[in-house]
Amino acid sequence: MSLKDIRDRVKNDLETKDLILDDNDLMIVDRYLNIRNQIKDGYKPILKTDPYIEIVYIPTKERLEEEKLSKLKNNLLVFESDIYLQDADIENFEIFNDEREKIKKIALDFVKNYDENVYQKGLYIYGKYRTGKTYILSAIANHLAKNDCQVLLVFMPDLVRTIKQGISDGTMESKINLLKQTEVLMIDDIGGENITAWFRDEILLPILQYRLSAKLTTFFSSNLDYNNLTQSLSQGSKTEHDFVKAVRVIQRIRELTTYIKLDDKQYK
Repeated sequence: MSLKDIRDRVKNDLETKDLILDDNDLMIVDRYLNIRNQIKDGYKPILKTDPYIEIVYIPTKERLEEEKLSKLKNNLLVFESDIYLQDADIENFEIFNDEREKIKKIALDFVKNYDENVYQKGLYIYGKYRTGKTYILSAIANHLAKNDCQVLLVFMPDLVRTIKQGISDGTMESKINLLKQTEVLMIDDIGGENITAWFRDEILLPILQYRLSAKLTTFFSSNLDYNNLTQSLSQGSKTEHDFVKAVRVIQRIRELTTYIKLDDKQYK
């Protein structure tokens, strides 16, 4: 193709027709037109004209979303959790009763209005096994992560185990600080693991107190309502000491969240 043919091609293209080009720049633009629609490893070429003509590669929308979600996945790896549901979407949350319609609306309103500079309470989602508690948490986390929010979603039994491991490998403090300071914390299945008095009083309570004082959004899901969770956290002890300690945790959870129940109808 001659220079004249290339120049004609450039002049007939809507994106490049108004460019004033010398022969060197003309060849760069011609190369750009050849590769304009090619995407490689999530990056696409664009033509920059200021301060000079050059081809640069920028991430696609899909690549940017993938990178944002990878941060969420990386946080899950810290706590060795595998609960993250990559395709969870609030819009796909199944509606077959008023309670589910209510939580879907609350979730949509939350992500629509979320502003890191304006505190919003999280949710305490109570329901029996397989009612969709983890799904709705994952869907909210998905949406927030795509909008550059730092989200940490942890499964309570995994959390207990990795904190214990952190005592021996020296990572406990950094993990606790992450739980305290992350922008949005989601604890899935609280009450699903029998925790020690030490974990309750020295780990869980300080995390919740910090987040309450710092006005950081916190979510929970559980198979237990507030009253039964109190009993679980007091370890069935008849001593006033354990009951009072458990109540303190529940008080922080109440202040951090809005309680909502999910129907116990099973997914098919």
